[in-house]
Amino acid sequence: VVIPAVAVVANGGLIAESGIQNIALAAKKFCVPVVCVAGLFKVHLLCPLFPHDVDVLNELVSPAHIFNYDDTLHNVINDYVPPEFVTIFITNTGAYQPSYIYRLLTEYYSPQDYQLV
Repeated sequence: VVIPAVAVVANGGLIAESGIQNIALAAKKFCVPVVCVAGLFKVHLLCPLFPHDVDVLNELVSPAHIFNYDDTLHNVINDYVPPEFVTIFITNTGAYQPSYIYRLLTEYYSPQDYQLV
């Protein structure tokens, strides 16, 4: 399974379009490798943050174009895919395992960028 990433986070997980987490979960269940394609030439694709609160990463939009107004529904734009669901990342600089993404941060960010408090 080949999936795109909106952003790659420090722990090797990724933020992807809604529904990708379900695809990655099904692939893991059936032992199918999941390959994430992410270009690191765009700095915003490698994010020095850890996903402590996954709900913060999701943007909610109105589901009015899908359901009636009186229905209760959450319409998220992005999914967080944990690193254990991803087999390998393919980038413009090479192929990396999710556990190596943290090492890439030292090449693209200075230590001051990690201090986002």
